[in-house]
Amino acid sequence: MTRPLLIVCLAAASAAAAEPSAADLSGRRTELETRLRGQGFTVVVEPPFVIIGDEAPATVRHHAAGILHWSIQLLEAEYFKERPQKLIEIWLFKNERTYRSGAKKYFGDEPDTPYGYYSSEHEAMVMNIGPGAGTLVHEVVHPYIEANFPSAPAWFNEGLASLYERPTEKKGHIWGLPNWRLPNLKRQIAERTLPDMATLLGTSRDAFYNAEFDAYAYARYLLLYLQEQGKLTEFYRKFVADQNDPTGRAALEEVLGEKLETFEPRWRKWAVALKGDNH
Repeated sequence: MTRPLLIVCLAAASAAAAEPSAADLSGRRTELETRLRGQGFTVVVEPPFVIIGDEAPATVRHHAAGILHWSIQLLEAEYFKERPQKLIEIWLFKNERTYRSGAKKYFGDEPDTPYGYYSSEHEAMVMNIGPGAGTLVHEVVHPYIEANFPSAPAWFNEGLASLYERPTEKKGHIWGLPNWRLPNLKRQIAERTLPDMATLLGTSRDAFYNAEFDAYAYARYLLLYLQEQGKLTEFYRKFVADQNDPTGRAALEEVLGEKLETFEPRWRKWAVALKGDNH
């Protein structure tokens, strides 16, 4: 989940900027270790990020060298040519209590989610790692989108991030599995409270984050369908290249080979029949 008011377009700046160097990362690590000494944190580097965690040192290192390293490699191979053009810290708190208190103490934030968020303003991801690493992979997507597709609409930014809340690897590719967002999507389809797909694609940033329908689930399972059909990476590339359609509808219809009006009824039936929604 991004912080909507804090996301800025870096299209112009990124052309002249470069990803953090090894010296940049090492220097930030030293600064943080000095500032946080005696407060129970471990600081490690996993390029292009610096990770700060309040769990046992071995656990923090495991998160960095394990799920974070794995997700960076696969996301870059699948989608992203550019790394974030600024040094981003990843703060991993062991439970919701330390997450909320840490967000307030170190960033002056009062999170509106128990899981985590990405703040472009603070150049930091702040999260509760207690429920699992899915939130970490979700949040990692946001700075990569910011660096590679700064004009991406919220539905795609959050849809792709949400897709990897339950990630695995399939034949060398990062792969999203059905998760806890599915039951709510099915319920809204059954109750006919889910708007048409054109409405989702056309939502503004504010409209997405304040939607009366479950916009996260809607976006996630549209992208999961494309993934299952082997069309998601193709869609992403066409969407990024299309300068004339900020919604993604043209790219979506092109990769599907049909109009939304004929695709959407089939997608809804597919979503209702989808299994594996208990994680």
